[in-house]
Amino acid sequence: MLHFSRLLDWRFWFALKPSAIGEKTVLAVVICFFLLLAGVVVFRVLIKIKKKNPPLVKIFKKFQKMLSTMALAGFVLLFLGYEQIYLLGAHFWFLVWLLGLLVWLGFIVYHMVVKLPKEKSELEQKKKFEKYLPR
Repeated sequence: MLHFSRLLDWRFWFALKPSAIGEKTVLAVVICFFLLLAGVVVFRVLIKIKKKNPPLVKIFKKFQKMLSTMALAGFVLLFLGYEQIYLLGAHFWFLVWLLGLLVWLGFIVYHMVVKLPKEKSELEQKKKFEKYLPR
C-alpha cells in the first residue's frame, strides 16, 4: 500500500538498509518510467518530422537523451530497491535521481530560452546569405 506519510519521514529516505517496496508502489514507479520511455519515442518521431529545423532538432535530441538516460537509471534504482540491497538500494538514491532530472531539465530549458533564439537568428541570416550565392 502506498503510504504518503512515510515520504515525509527522513528515516525512510536515509535508511541504508531499505524497507521493502510494496507491489502498488513498484507498479506506479514502473508506469512512470515507461512514460519516460514513451516520451523518448515521441521525441524520436518529432526529430524525424522537424528535421529541416536544426535548432529545434537539437532541443528534441537533448530531451530524448535525458528521458532515455533517466528511465534506464530509474529502472536500475527500482531493481536495487526492490531487492533491498544494502546502500545501493537506499531510498535517497531516488532523491538524487530526481535532483539530477531537475538539474538536467534546467539546463535544457536554459538552452531553449537563451541559446535557441540566437541559433534561429543565425540560421535565418545564413539562409538569406546563401540565397544570393550561385549553386
